[in-house]
Amino acid sequence: MFVTAFIALFAALRADAASEWQLPEAMLRYKIGIVGKPTHASAGYYVRLPDGGILRGVTPATVVMTEDGKVIPSFLLWQNSESGFSMVFGDVGDAKSVNVYLTTARQANFWKPNTGITPSAILCANPGRDTMNAAKALGNFGRVEPAVHSVNKAGIPRAPLSIGGDDTGRSKPAVFYLLAHVEAAVAGKYWVAPFVRHGAAEVLIDGTKLTTKEQSSKWGGDGAFVELQKGLHRVEIFQTAPGVGPYDYTPQNGGLSFLTWRGPQETLKSVESRVIENKEIVRSGACRLTGIEAKDGSPVAAAQVRPGLVYWFGDEEPLIVYSLQAIGGSNAADTTYTWTFPEGGTAEGSSVQWLIPGFRESRVRLTAKSGKLISQCVVPIFGFGTEATSLNKLAHREAYRDILAKMLAAYPRTPDPVAGWSDAYWNNLLRTVEQGEGYAVLRQLFTDRWETVRKKLGTGQVTALQDVLVDIAQRDNPQEAVQWLEKFFAAATDMPRKNELRLRNAETLLYYLGDKKAALTLLTGLAGVGGEIGERAKVRLGDLAFIEGDLNKATSYYADLQNAARARRNATSAIPPNPITSQLLGSGTPPPDPKAKPTPTPAPAPPAAGKSDLLGRGGALQDVSLSENVRTLIDGGFLLEARQSLQAWEREFPLSKISGDYIVRESAFYLSNRDFKRARPMLEAYCREIDASSFLPQAASMLIACVKLSKEPRDSIREIIEKVSGRLKYHPVAKELDAFLAGK
Repeated sequence: MFVTAFIALFAALRADAASEWQLPEAMLRYKIGIVGKPTHASAGYYVRLPDGGILRGVTPATVVMTEDGKVIPSFLLWQNSESGFSMVFGDVGDAKSVNVYLTTARQANFWKPNTGITPSAILCANPGRDTMNAAKALGNFGRVEPAVHSVNKAGIPRAPLSIGGDDTGRSKPAVFYLLAHVEAAVAGKYWVAPFVRHGAAEVLIDGTKLTTKEQSSKWGGDGAFVELQKGLHRVEIFQTAPGVGPYDYTPQNGGLSFLTWRGPQETLKSVESRVIENKEIVRSGACRLTGIEAKDGSPVAAAQVRPGLVYWFGDEEPLIVYSLQAIGGSNAADTTYTWTFPEGGTAEGSSVQWLIPGFRESRVRLTAKSGKLISQCVVPIFGFGTEATSLNKLAHREAYRDILAKMLAAYPRTPDPVAGWSDAYWNNLLRTVEQGEGYAVLRQLFTDRWETVRKKLGTGQVTALQDVLVDIAQRDNPQEAVQWLEKFFAAATDMPRKNELRLRNAETLLYYLGDKKAALTLLTGLAGVGGEIGERAKVRLGDLAFIEGDLNKATSYYADLQNAARARRNATSAIPPNPITSQLLGSGTPPPDPKAKPTPTPAPAPPAAGKSDLLGRGGALQDVSLSENVRTLIDGGFLLEARQSLQAWEREFPLSKISGDYIVRESAFYLSNRDFKRARPMLEAYCREIDASSFLPQAASMLIACVKLSKEPRDSIREIIEKVSGRLKYHPVAKELDAFLAGK
């Protein structure tokens, strides 16, 4: 009777094949591309298609047609209103694509063994359930709970026909149903032995339950004989996974169950059975959804999601980058797409990226609008991903910052979702915005979300973010940096922080804006404060004198500070340790360093010639050690630590700016940050004022690099380079200097 009805339907549909919409009564059409052939023609094709509300809660009938109008038998497997429905359809021959029409004018047909299609191997899971009855319910097909999902998967290479767990990342408990077909090479009695490692399992072969007993004590000795004809046979496994927590995937004891057998003509040594091989398992063909269309031309809201980078460090909550792509199909060109996220953020565009918390259910609403026509769907996401993330990679740091900035722009002002961020959001931000990176996201935090930031973060964390923001603003927009400093100064409550901000302001005026008079006023006031701030202000006064060409005055400042530092070292017999990056993450126990690289601590190198007289033997060794440490840190990409070492170095040995290689190391640091404005004033002073130095060639080369990379006029340093060229006419760097002067 089924065949007769099918032939009648086939004839009716062939008549309409020439029209663009092949099934007039259908409301939706899914366009499917064929990407993988089945191992056996009868295995057909498996596909899982989205719903999320676009089917309006109905269970439709499916009609599959090739582009030339040929009808292909098709049957539903499972359907839920959130994740969508799974289905199988028959052999399509050489067709590269098919159309799946949905209609409510006919009764839905669910797969049964007598339909002629032998799908395999389809694994269906229902997380949250743990009884055998719940597992067997999956074998009835039809409408299921929202969390139910399925995949075309037979097992793993070690156990080709097996159930390992839930690949979506959901944890126990759960129940599973595996629908598969295997091929018996010859007729006869097959010894079938299941191995159940966790939970309970029932195995059915061609609909008959396998009742096992112990045949022998050998591996695979607990099973049963099954009489099989040559050809394909249906294997169904109902599996429970009770308990809580993640699944065990270890080779020895992992997984839930796997199936083994022995053919009637096989002889095995030391065992009673073997794993069912890949070639013995039937495989259905694979498909890819390429579009969804509505007959009336209205937009259809449907989406595909893909997990990407996973930011998961220590015991923090994992955050996963998800790419969400609207499936446009034949939606009108003016169709707009709006994504609404659980925390209230709203993003526009056919594709967006968002940070989704791991190991929890999230639901995103997609709205497609064309004129007055609107379609909406819910996109369910369980946060889980496996893509490795390394914060040593600039692209991975940029990805986190860029997505976070887009999220902040999409968030409502009230209530502010930022207030509900877990520590993982903040700690990953602190890890990814160091040294000249992340201006967009920091600017949003300190403008639109300032009150939330102050309440949510500790003082040290706020200070760290402010400093990074100022670093970037100094480089890209110094005048804006001054405005930020004034804002932060007004909000600061303790005098040490206010003085630190005053010093930063003076540095911005001196190095970036060239306002030496205003810088002098600020630095003179800070020099009388005393302590570390006072010493750093005096170093800057020395720098100011150096930049203005007063080498004697600069040397006087540096020498006084260095003598004070020497006296302090003699009194304490030790230099206090430098801060480390993890201190930025709070006053408590710092989280694990995601960079997973130890900060290098090179051994002291021998002192350079001429330094011992000026610094003393011990001071010379420490000076060179600091120089090598900075170099190693810069080369290794530890820029924050390099900056801290530079600050310690110039406090202890400021004369190294004249007699040593401090300027070269400092400039290398700023060049690595593309902060050419900061490096240039001191390089100019060094090249102009220092007549003889083994570091002069490198300083001149760096000065040229600053001008070239910042695309500043060459004539702005021509006089300095001509002077250096005259001193170094026999040095290898002379060719570079001459080429620069020649405009090359």
